[in-house]
Amino acid sequence: HHPQMGLWIIAHRMAEEYISLAGELMLPGTHLGPFGYDPAQGKYPIERITAYGVLTSPLRRPTVVEKWSPYEIATFEAAVAFLGKQFHRVQKLIRTKSTKEIVEFYYIWKKTHHYKMWKKQYIPPEMDLGDSDE
Repeated sequence: HHPQMGLWIIAHRMAEEYISLAGELMLPGTHLGPFGYDPAQGKYPIERITAYGVLTSPLRRPTVVEKWSPYEIATFEAAVAFLGKQFHRVQKLIRTKSTKEIVEFYYIWKKTHHYKMWKKQYIPPEMDLGDSDE
């Protein structure tokens, strides 16, 4: 087992997690009932919703996460693991984002499945991030 292989596996896993996180944050969940009936709208959709359609729609507003690079997200996660919710201190490590942008991203990121996996892996039980405010 070559040491470089371990680094490649870690890098590959990080890339997969980023792609998963970006997909979760970018694409809204679509829940249709039997035969495509949409209970929220009380009607049948005329055309099928696609991920490409959602992303290219002229009505779509850019999301908070679109403004974050993979490097900024990785730095954010490392900073939160180290500093917790001290957002003004996190901002000193991510100089490309304002404290307001970091807080906005935190509350969106926190609602993802990726956050739950990240928390199990990086946050010791004694360091509570205060999840009761979800």
